[in-house]
Amino acid sequence: MSANEVLTALLDAMPDSYQKTIGFPTYDLLAAVSLRLAETDAVIEDARAALDPENLTGGELDRYIYPRSGIARKAATFAGGVLTVKGTGTIEQGTLFESAGGVQFAAAETVAIDGTGEVPVTCRADGTAGNLPAHSVTQMPVTVQGITGCDNEAEMSGGYAEETDAEYYARFLLKMRTPATSGNVYHYEQWALECAGVGHVKVFPRVQGVNTVDVVIADSTGQPAGEELVAAVQAYIDPESEGAGRGQAPIGAQCFVSAAAEKKIVIACKVFKSNTAEADSVTAAVKAAVAAYLAGTVFVQNYVSYAQIAAAILSAEGVVDFEGLTVGGGTANIAVGERECPVLGEVTITYG
Repeated sequence: MSANEVLTALLDAMPDSYQKTIGFPTYDLLAAVSLRLAETDAVIEDARAALDPENLTGGELDRYIYPRSGIARKAATFAGGVLTVKGTGTIEQGTLFESAGGVQFAAAETVAIDGTGEVPVTCRADGTAGNLPAHSVTQMPVTVQGITGCDNEAEMSGGYAEETDAEYYARFLLKMRTPATSGNVYHYEQWALECAGVGHVKVFPRVQGVNTVDVVIADSTGQPAGEELVAAVQAYIDPESEGAGRGQAPIGAQCFVSAAAEKKIVIACKVFKSNTAEADSVTAAVKAAVAAYLAGTVFVQNYVSYAQIAAAILSAEGVVDFEGLTVGGGTANIAVGERECPVLGEVTITYG
């Protein structure tokens, strides 16, 4: 209630034998009280809202979830990779390398270079900024004597953003609603999701024999997990699939972690855009909308919906309408295997 609403309620509650017009003691005193009561109402409403974790964000959500479940928010990770460095000299730990876009990487160890050598590097910025394609880190902001060049022959990978509020809360609900105990299916799912970068998990018991568990994972962006992420989850749950109890899995249970298989979804259509929208920005918006839909289906449904892709295209900023949509060359839903992960493939958009 606003201060005026509180004041009106207080005045109505006072007997009419009191003079309640402005300037008289009754009005002035209740007006002062109403200001404080209005502030108190706001504090009470905030406190009531804080009892529902769906209303919480950031540190408040952390303070709600962690004491109740022991689940900590997954921190952002740093991308990394290997650079091929040419020349004769020494790359000291911490030496900087850089992409054309200004993303910097630091040498993870000291390496002596004689002709060519491989230098492991880590991005200085956490999150996805350091996930760069091959041949993109080719500069050195500070010259090193004797070193003539550098290049990453493979992509830089492994950088994941901090777990979002929605992802963190979803993991909390998963633990509350699916009791994990004694290495059951829910336990393996929760163990995998505890690893930074993992966003989707599916568990297959006894596929490779008695006391075996297959864990298939996709990353937090809905893409098939990379080799490093698969290795990290494997080491966390059951190192080397020994079943020796050296990880989270109980003794005797062999766990085999693998990445979801990629299933590319190719789309094509003619788009009618708004007069003020640029074609490139509309294309990017369409790709982002469809990719977001596909990521939300990973291990949740066994098909990609033609209608939902159409809805995603219409939701993209700048799109007024479209026609002639084909998904995978046709106009029907596309089946997705139980170990597959649908990802956006080639997108062909013409404009009308």
